[in-house]
Amino acid sequence: MKKVLALLIVIAMTFTMLAACGKAEPSANSPSPSQSASQQPQESNTTDNKSLKGKTIVVARWGGNDAETAAFAKMLEEFEAETGIIPEERVYTDYDTQLKADLIAGTAPDVFYVDAFMAPFYINEGVLTELDRNAVSADKFYPSLVKPFEKDGKLYAVSKDYSTLALYYNKKWVQESEIPATQEELYGAEFLSKIQERLPQGVIALTYNQDLARLLDLLQIDGTDIVKDGNKSNLGDPAVISNLRMIFDAAAAKRIMTPADLGMGWNGEAFGNERTAMMIEGNWVYGTLQQQFPEVDFGVVEVPTYKGKKTTMVFTVGYAIGRDSKEKEAALEFIKFATGPKGMTTWCSGAGVLPSRSDVTESMGVANDPNLAPHIAGANYATSWQKGDSLSIINKEFQNYFNAAVQGEMTLEEVMKKAEEEANKQIK
Repeated sequence: MKKVLALLIVIAMTFTMLAACGKAEPSANSPSPSQSASQQPQESNTTDNKSLKGKTIVVARWGGNDAETAAFAKMLEEFEAETGIIPEERVYTDYDTQLKADLIAGTAPDVFYVDAFMAPFYINEGVLTELDRNAVSADKFYPSLVKPFEKDGKLYAVSKDYSTLALYYNKKWVQESEIPATQEELYGAEFLSKIQERLPQGVIALTYNQDLARLLDLLQIDGTDIVKDGNKSNLGDPAVISNLRMIFDAAAAKRIMTPADLGMGWNGEAFGNERTAMMIEGNWVYGTLQQQFPEVDFGVVEVPTYKGKKTTMVFTVGYAIGRDSKEKEAALEFIKFATGPKGMTTWCSGAGVLPSRSDVTESMGVANDPNLAPHIAGANYATSWQKGDSLSIINKEFQNYFNAAVQGEMTLEEVMKKAEEEANKQIK
């Protein structure tokens, strides 16, 4: 019981974070080519097991926008028509609280979303069913989207879609050819000052976020780990601080600012309202820019390298089967369909999200969109937003203290050590 209650606390913190296809940011509604059956990868991920026809399974998700709701409904219809299995949709409006209640009551759904961020916790709690990686064609998925759902060589969930970070720039002020190849240069005084000189008053060269969800790949680029001794914070490690230094220096000098500094709610709002010339953001912003800010002429490139390595963050959510499901075979058929070529094409083309399978990426032609191609490229080398089951606490304390360093109230070293100490007081 205590473990399940702990689940609620961690999830509550988690779902305020940016996540792929999550509910904290506006979802991408990027256009995807319509897909005929002949264009899809010729693979059947479902069986002809007639004994499953008429079986009923409960599939849970959190709420989404109209496009996501319609795409999910269409996928369920196709699944039932193809398999004869009846999927009952359960939409959690308060995902963490309602899922927690169902877990306690023994009424958990057969299939439900698992955010990669939360996967270590769910796996360690033993509430997920191990999946046959061959049955779900795990080799067809980008490795960065499989790893978050594994432990000790076992697979517990299958990615349904994903988002990565890329660099967006306003063509009015920035040319692609002048964007630095490295982040060392991107955050450097020379480049940012050059861009700032050409901007109107009230516009910043680049926005940033005081959030480990945007920084984990950088902080750990050279093998450094922000977690030590299993689950303890290691933010005060000199190597971690060193990797953060370039962003801190730029922020302290006011060469980069957060959206809040500009009176904006998030990067997409700041960029769309032309309060920043550049931002590093997830592909969920693409639809927002197209729909709400069509007059903004922008381009997208991969995040520049750091210390000679390609790097970005990836956010994904997978389908998992509950440990206590009474219909595991039928539940597996749903996962195979939803993450197979047909189901994934229906979902991704309708919801405007990126397919987790490389073969579906190719068949849908989404990489032909120059503004999505950088995001797709990132899936090949991205770092997942995941680091054990204490990351929400570590990130919370980082967010609580980092700005004190930016404002000159404490040194960066003092802030990071304080954030580490406060996090470790809470981590058991």
